[in-house]
Amino acid sequence: MALCALLLLRRQPDTVTWPPLRTLRHLAIMVVALAGYGASFEWLGFPLATTLLTFVLGRLFGASAKAALLSGVVGGLVLYLAFDRLLDVTLPLGVWFS
Repeated sequence: MALCALLLLRRQPDTVTWPPLRTLRHLAIMVVALAGYGASFEWLGFPLATTLLTFVLGRLFGASAKAALLSGVVGGLVLYLAFDRLLDVTLPLGVWFS
């Protein structure tokens, strides 16, 4: 292990290249969307918060608005039913559906 550490110390560092600005912007939007998902999870409820998150991420990855919304709604409902009915995991429905 000491030999490997010495070889790593002698190695020339790789040049670091940052991704394009568009990629950094998408990463920032993803971080904000995930933080918003975590913050609004109990207030909006699992189905609605998951629908919104899936819509935002779908749009970021190039899906049309219609496809992103449809996959968000279906995904939010199917995942809620799977967790609630099949796995018996209690998830919040939010203030509007409670």
